[in-house]
Amino acid sequence: MKNKVYNKVKGEHYDKSGIEAIKLIESVVSREKLPRKAAYCVGNAIKYLLRAGLKEGESWEDDVAKAENYLHRSRTGEWIDKI
Repeated sequence: MKNKVYNKVKGEHYDKSGIEAIKLIESVVSREKLPRKAAYCVGNAIKYLLRAGLKEGESWEDDVAKAENYLHRSRTGEWIDKI
C-alpha cells in the first residue's frame, strides 16, 4: 500500500498513463552520451508529455508547451521567450 507522501510526490495522473514515468525517465537520463544538463531537461519534457491531458486542472496544451520549452533548453541552453 502506498503512503500519502508517495502519492503527493508521484501524482495520480501518472498512474493513468499506464507507464511508470520514473522508470522511463531514469532510463533516458542515465544514457552516458547525454550531457547531465540536457538529461535533466529531457527528463522534465518526458514528464510533461506523459501527463498531458491527464492532470486535473492543467491543459494538455500547457503540458506540451512546457515539454517543448524543456527540449529547446536541452539543445540550446536557453528558454523559449514565448510559447
